Amino acid sequence: MKLRSVVAATLLVAAVATAQGSHEHHPPAPQEPMGSAPVGALAALPPELRELFRLEMAALQGAMLELLPAVIAGDWGTIGRIAGEIRSGFVLSRRLTEAQREELHRVLPPSFLERDGDFHRLADGLEAAARGRSPELTSFYVYRLVEGCVGCHSRFAQERFPAFAPPAPAHAH
Repeated sequence: MKLRSVVAATLLVAAVATAQGSHEHHPPAPQEPMGSAPVGALAALPPELRELFRLEMAALQGAMLELLPAVIAGDWGTIGRIAGEIRSGFVLSRRLTEAQREELHRVLPPSFLERDGDFHRLADGLEAAARGRSPELTSFYVYRLVEGCVGCHSRFAQERFPAFAPPAPAHAH
């Protein structure tokens, strides 16, 4: 069982390192500042809401990067704290006005909102796994959170993460 947890944590570190490397080799489109919201799913949002999304994603990335060493060390307190922060949100939950919240729910695709809800529920599961000091469940929930990031980026942020864009069709003569 413990070997499986170590293998899962190692695979997770490799996945995040690969994602970070991909991020470094594929800068965003010139019109968008580094770490900004995707042009596709969030293009209809006003600039101030896109900026709040950018800040949320930057905070989330920082939390995910802080999470990995805590998981590997079995630092249950830190894992629980980070999971709670992810579940609660960083910027959007604290700084959105009611009008902005309504605009987000009106403009964003329902599938985006559903994924967001799933992501926060996964963070809740991670928090419970940390309270239970379960390496297996902790690894599972961290993996699912990373999977959630990748799934969302590949579906809604291909402009920001071009490695997730489908390959261009081959030109036939």
